[in-house]
Amino acid sequence: MRKLAWAALGFAAAAALAEYTLPMEELPFYAAALAVLSLGGLFVRDRRRRGRVFICCLAAALGFLGWWGHYRLHIAPSEAVVGEDVNIEAIIRDYVERHEEYERVEVRVLSGAPEEKALLYLYEGTLPELEPGDIVRADIRVTSAVTRQGERSRTYTSQDRNLLGYIRQDTLAVTGRADHDWVYFPQRLCRRVETLCDRLFPPDTAPFVKGLLTGNTIDLQEDVEDYTAMRTAGVLHIVAVSGMHLFVLVGFLQLLLGKSRRTSLLCLPLIVLFALMAGGKPSVVRAAVMQALYLLAPVLKRESDGATCLGAALLVLLAPNPMAIGGVGLQLSFACMAGLVFLLPRLLGWMNAHLPMHRRAVAYAANNLACTVSATAFSVPLAAVYFGQMPLLSVVANLLTLGVVEFVFAASYVVCALGAVCPGAAETLAGVLSWAVRACQWVYRTLAAFPVSSLDMRSARTWIWLGAVYGAFGLWYLCRRRGRRIRLQGPVCLAVLSLAAVLVLGKLSVRAGEGQVAVLDVGQGECVVLADKDSTVVVDCGGSRQTSAGDIAANYLLSIGRTKIDMLVLTHLHADHANGVETLLYRANVGCLVLPSDGDDSDWQREDILAAAERQGVTVELLDRETRAAAGNIELDMLLPEGESGTNERGIVVLAKMGDMRTLIMGDAGREAETALLESRAVPDVDILVAGHHGSRSASGPVFLRAARAETAVVSVGYNTYGHPAEDVLERLAYYCDEVLRTDEQGNVVIKLGGEDLGEDSGA
Repeated sequence: MRKLAWAALGFAAAAALAEYTLPMEELPFYAAALAVLSLGGLFVRDRRRRGRVFICCLAAALGFLGWWGHYRLHIAPSEAVVGEDVNIEAIIRDYVERHEEYERVEVRVLSGAPEEKALLYLYEGTLPELEPGDIVRADIRVTSAVTRQGERSRTYTSQDRNLLGYIRQDTLAVTGRADHDWVYFPQRLCRRVETLCDRLFPPDTAPFVKGLLTGNTIDLQEDVEDYTAMRTAGVLHIVAVSGMHLFVLVGFLQLLLGKSRRTSLLCLPLIVLFALMAGGKPSVVRAAVMQALYLLAPVLKRESDGATCLGAALLVLLAPNPMAIGGVGLQLSFACMAGLVFLLPRLLGWMNAHLPMHRRAVAYAANNLACTVSATAFSVPLAAVYFGQMPLLSVVANLLTLGVVEFVFAASYVVCALGAVCPGAAETLAGVLSWAVRACQWVYRTLAAFPVSSLDMRSARTWIWLGAVYGAFGLWYLCRRRGRRIRLQGPVCLAVLSLAAVLVLGKLSVRAGEGQVAVLDVGQGECVVLADKDSTVVVDCGGSRQTSAGDIAANYLLSIGRTKIDMLVLTHLHADHANGVETLLYRANVGCLVLPSDGDDSDWQREDILAAAERQGVTVELLDRETRAAAGNIELDMLLPEGESGTNERGIVVLAKMGDMRTLIMGDAGREAETALLESRAVPDVDILVAGHHGSRSASGPVFLRAARAETAVVSVGYNTYGHPAEDVLERLAYYCDEVLRTDEQGNVVIKLGGEDLGEDSGA
């Protein structure tokens, strides 16, 4: 491994330790200790080891200092203004992103707050048509993405965006224009490509092509069915601009112009331009640096080396912002590339020795399979940790469509270039090319419909299975290196059979008992699964924007062997209780959807949910009176307390009975609804209480808790700025209930019925 790779390893390891484990105030001391240790490495006799020790220790010292210095210079000033209302002047860095429930724009603050990159959000109203380079003034409420020490999400600091601002309505105004307008040419070119995609391609394929060419997936996400299918099939990476796109782009140019030094030099500025168009995401920067080094190696008469290129790309990303090590995109991108660098050559060597690679079809399938397996082998554990699921059919999806997608990517750029001069011909070609896109979409939808398309990774048994699989393949590799001839079929069969055992055990775990109540960890939201031996009821399905409540629910149901939901009940239609419903409708066979007839809710998803239910042929019941229903042995009393303060007080309260176990699910119902329930004597003694409004002070009053006499209270909650759950509410719950559980601490809370088997499943 080259010196640059060792330097990158030391720097990244130090940044990761600073990010996740070490106290910030001690980092300078660790840096000093490693600097001294690096000098000690000079006394190692072996020359190669001496160089590695010196480089690694010195790079690690710089990593600790870099992380500490970045926090002091950039994050600490941002933290000082959190919660303040300020008037800022800022320069617009990109075009406005218009989502259904909010709009946002990326800026760099010039005055009024720390001069950092920021994201400005507007939830009510519409932002004007801003251009990159515009200078604006606005009144904002400042918040910040805090570091690990603040125990809050740091999605933005890992991407070098240190401030969040919520724009006060109608206060943003354009005051001027930046002097260096040419700096924003990549953003304007990207917008031009997006405009051409919308104009030339049919509406059903334009979002896919736009995401493929520019990485802009906003429109693709609006098509919940296709986006859910791609996520479930494990192919969203094909529209997250990355190394594949640059590889195809450079390969296409080399095919047209031939492989030469001149072509390599011509590709370099195009690589930089493409990376800037894609917004400088970690995956595309990594790919750009590595591709540039591969192209420059023969020009400079040097041998290209995968480890060195990977290390150089890592240093380019981490040197200006060591906190970027905490970014999910960066970690997944480098994990995939590490698999391609270290595993792919060995896998191809094995295939060349055992498969008839002289046949084109076999060689094509083998190369695609080897690339997919190599890329996913290193990234699967990370994806399982961050997203709680593992697509089981991603290898099949990539094998069937990757070549087609690569062709569509290159051909779509040709179509856009032609569209700028000859729109009629370009539109015809785009129509033909769209059939290839539709074929890929059909494959993704078909694979996503399989019952075993995705595996829930939030339980211990799935992690045991994953560890056993990696252990079996690792043992096979070590035995091969020592000359022992062990067939690959052994670990492959073990992986498949053990997976089948995991799926069967999940199903039997429910059938063996009387049923279970699961309050799923969906962040700041709620989703409750009631399952007996044969029937399934889901109450609510919504959560934080960073999570996909629909996927979490669908994967959990698959883990217990369920693909059908007899009844899906929505207590009300606020986003944190309903924004995952569309996804769940597409991923599971829902028999009946129940929601309040009162359409007076403040969020946007009611029409979308009803439209998705109609497309899926789901029966819809609009509840306007208290109703009793049953799904197998699960009996439901759906109550309407009819408080007057707002939508929360007019939602459905669900009382579920399985055997002798009673579960009361309050949704967001507060004190008024609780009083109405008490007056109607609709609150019997219950065994499980899913606390109202995520533990808010507006719910779980002492009189209500005394009447409910719940043995176990569960608070469905995640990171939020509302103060949920309130300390006094937790104290009341602890006083009136025998046990209080929280999804933000325990993960999925699974309570199995039968008395002696009461407890929680913390997941992975």
